[in-house]
Amino acid sequence: MFSGKPFAFVLGLCLISFFFRPLPATSEESIPVPVNDEQSQHWAFQKVARARLPRVRQPDQVRTPVDAFVLKQLEEKGLSFSPRARRATLVRRAYFDLTGLPPTPDEVQAFLVDDSSDAFERVVDRIIASPAYGQRWARHWLDVVRYADYYDADPETRMAACELTEAWRYRDWVVDSLNGDFPFDRFIVHQIAGDLQPSPTGDEIYPAGLIATTFLSNGVWDRDDADKKKIVSDMVEDQIDTIGKAFLGLTLGCARCHDHKYDPISQEDYYGLAGMFYSTHILKELGANGDEYTINRVPLVPVPQSEVVRRNEQVKQLDAIKAKLAELDANTVVKVDNDPDRLFLVAQVDELQDKMLPEPPQAMAVQEGGTPGGLFPDIQDVPVHIRGSYTRLGRVVPRRLPRFFAGDAQAPITKGSGRRELANWIASKENRLTSRVIVNRVWQGHFGEGLVRTPNNFGRLSEPPTHPDLLDWLAVQLVEDGWSLKKLHRWIMLSTTYQQASSVPREQFDQDPDNRRLARFTARRLEAEAIRDAMLYVAGRLDRSSGGPAGDDLNILRRSLYVQTSRWDRSNFATLFDAANPDASTEKRNVSTVASQSLFLLNNSFVLTQAGRLAKRLVQQTPNDEEARIQQAFQLLFNRSASVEETQFALQLLAESRQYGTEVAWSDLAHVLLCANEFVYLD
Repeated sequence: MFSGKPFAFVLGLCLISFFFRPLPATSEESIPVPVNDEQSQHWAFQKVARARLPRVRQPDQVRTPVDAFVLKQLEEKGLSFSPRARRATLVRRAYFDLTGLPPTPDEVQAFLVDDSSDAFERVVDRIIASPAYGQRWARHWLDVVRYADYYDADPETRMAACELTEAWRYRDWVVDSLNGDFPFDRFIVHQIAGDLQPSPTGDEIYPAGLIATTFLSNGVWDRDDADKKKIVSDMVEDQIDTIGKAFLGLTLGCARCHDHKYDPISQEDYYGLAGMFYSTHILKELGANGDEYTINRVPLVPVPQSEVVRRNEQVKQLDAIKAKLAELDANTVVKVDNDPDRLFLVAQVDELQDKMLPEPPQAMAVQEGGTPGGLFPDIQDVPVHIRGSYTRLGRVVPRRLPRFFAGDAQAPITKGSGRRELANWIASKENRLTSRVIVNRVWQGHFGEGLVRTPNNFGRLSEPPTHPDLLDWLAVQLVEDGWSLKKLHRWIMLSTTYQQASSVPREQFDQDPDNRRLARFTARRLEAEAIRDAMLYVAGRLDRSSGGPAGDDLNILRRSLYVQTSRWDRSNFATLFDAANPDASTEKRNVSTVASQSLFLLNNSFVLTQAGRLAKRLVQQTPNDEEARIQQAFQLLFNRSASVEETQFALQLLAESRQYGTEVAWSDLAHVLLCANEFVYLD
């Protein structure tokens, strides 16, 4: 007979073992969740098919097939396209859309005097071949994949083991992929399973494939959570959720705790996917409870095992000596620099650092195999987590794809994590969602809103597309064009729809204030990065070099893509002007108008410095003619000439400020122009 305490102890052990024990897999097939008519008939879950081009009453308005679909809807409502935008406005729009930078006055002038029928087409082709294109559109993609350069904004306090110190390699890979027009289906496969792709050159290591998988490791989870098993569970959820939103427009993460309430995704579907990521090696080690974990880093060049062992030993010795030095300092009331023991953490440290083998270039890459020390440390199927908690495990689910979308006749995954199979399925031309989702993102990048205004959610809670046939036509065309995003840009930008003016009569505006029928171009404010880069550009200071680690200072002269994004810093310029939150996949940025933005433009040293440099540039380029200098300023900033009234205003401002000196007067005028709405809005 057990006494009270031992009995309670044994009972507690039994309950713990019961709740943590996964139920065994059975030979029976799991029962699929019933799919209702609303789910099966939802527009986004239907096969993508090329729609027939509609007939319109104004065929002369159709420049590309895009226009036929848009014009058909307009004509049904008694509307038509707006007039074409002014040529200077159009070329400015194209440059900012594709590069995030304004055109130079010479580039504008070249387009204005070119009266050939394909003048704008050649402008688009020239811009899209610029390295600045990849830098601009990489930022759009980085928003979607919750990219950050670091957790900690302060270089002095970063923890190397768990910091995102090699994230920049992924950012550069995205830039290079977009500039090289890497087919989007391959772009997908590399990010989910790049470590499993063979090197095109036949080499042992495929650096681009490894780097691309940083998409999976640059996630958002508590680094020093005492519950280490929960960290791994949260990592898996983050990866599934981001893949679902980024590539499929599905909120897969909603099925972690229960069957999806709206879309045909069961909880078993979720854990069929979860097994793939539990079977993926993302952390080198979890660390002790309360300590930071260590991110898995993979060499990008072959390194002999002997060198790896030797360097690891050197690191251990160095850490031990540094710990000894810290102990000496902690136990010494007054630190004496010439203390013999101390002179001896320091000499050893110096000697070891001199002999330290160089660290090879590395990537935050994933690899096959589970997380050491985690609940599922091997390549394996995992059980359903009841109510999403790893502490309550149900039946084991074979690794597989979601049944409604991939079918019941899936080949079993018997080798590897299953990420390869997942990547190939998502990137398949037969997938009903993938091509639609990326077409919609590119459309949003040009118009400010997608054809579907919920870009991360194409499920039943999504907004339906404003032009479903157009969306499908472009989705089919994307695949037929070899998944080329550059060709997709051309289809859109060469259309009458894209080239419309933004100003329309009031009565036409009132018929469609949200511009869902696309009877005009919608003016919009530039993003934070484009505002900053344009200031540097017109001041003649922008450093257009590419690649490498991000800087931690707003005042560096490189593009904003290379100014660090830190997850723990919300007080920076980019956040003030509505940059994406790097803690989650951002489908579309907010646009706020708050007093602090005006105060930044009026008072911040960065803006004042650019105003001063712009003034010097104007004086140097046009030294003896103030009116010509004013015209030069308007051409640089607004890509147009100043009106008579604007010229008079500028001269009056200069006259009022001249008592403080010519340089101050022109700096004041330059500052006023940089703060103008026209400079930060795209028309």
